[in-house]
Amino acid sequence: MNTLVAPSVGTRTYTLKKMGPSPFDEIFNTIKLQLELCHYQPQTIRAYLGRLHSFSRYFHPHEPESITAEKIVLYLKELVELGVSRSTVDQTVTALDFLARELLEEPLELYLRDFQRPPKKKADPELLTREEAREIAMSAENPKHRLMLEMMYSAGLRVSEVVDVRVAHINLDKGLLYVPGNKAVKGRTTTFDLELKDALLRQIGKKSANDFLFPSEKGGQLTTRSVAKFFKAALHVSDVAKPATPHTLRQSFAASLIEKGVDPVYVQQTLGRSTL
Repeated sequence: MNTLVAPSVGTRTYTLKKMGPSPFDEIFNTIKLQLELCHYQPQTIRAYLGRLHSFSRYFHPHEPESITAEKIVLYLKELVELGVSRSTVDQTVTALDFLARELLEEPLELYLRDFQRPPKKKADPELLTREEAREIAMSAENPKHRLMLEMMYSAGLRVSEVVDVRVAHINLDKGLLYVPGNKAVKGRTTTFDLELKDALLRQIGKKSANDFLFPSEKGGQLTTRSVAKFFKAALHVSDVAKPATPHTLRQSFAASLIEKGVDPVYVQQTLGRSTL
């Protein structure tokens, strides 16, 4: 006989027997049909049914009629105690909500007021190599957009900062860029890649010192939304298969400095961050 052993906490271990047909099968088939009628993706349906089958094995040999909302919540609390991930718990809650609506004719959320889900783990940010950042920038159709993306990476700029760059902020000879502060962030000076000097000279053209370096078509300030839009288009055209955003350029710039052994405090100051 095969057994399924759940993770243990301390000395407590749960062993669930893998049985034959389950008395829950008819209900699960009904839920499966409901999910299909609601056009859920096949992989999503399989995932929810998998959570439901795990639940039925936990309560074997009880019949569906004996399941109460309290027992469902007890099962969820056991999952949390076993150290199951937040994503698995969330998926299980959604799956069991379908079961509660079928068996109890009520949504499960009515009984989850005191249920504490495990905290979400903060995922590491998606990072780009210098080559990937350049690949995305070069995939932008507009030369101005291309230069903006390269500046965002090489100077570690926020989207709100790159649209606010004025000609007077740039020191082409030394490769320095002054980033004005605001109520939330102090002004700072950062560097940019001197390989961009010629492109920056062309972008400056006959602009005056107080003009925006990257103006809109009407001569005013570009919106951050427009930057996000052309970044997304460039990423789509490029060969970079990562879920990057404009902010990823800034994160990747910081990571590249850390990898080179640059003092973290200097990186903090260069990025204009209040914390390391």
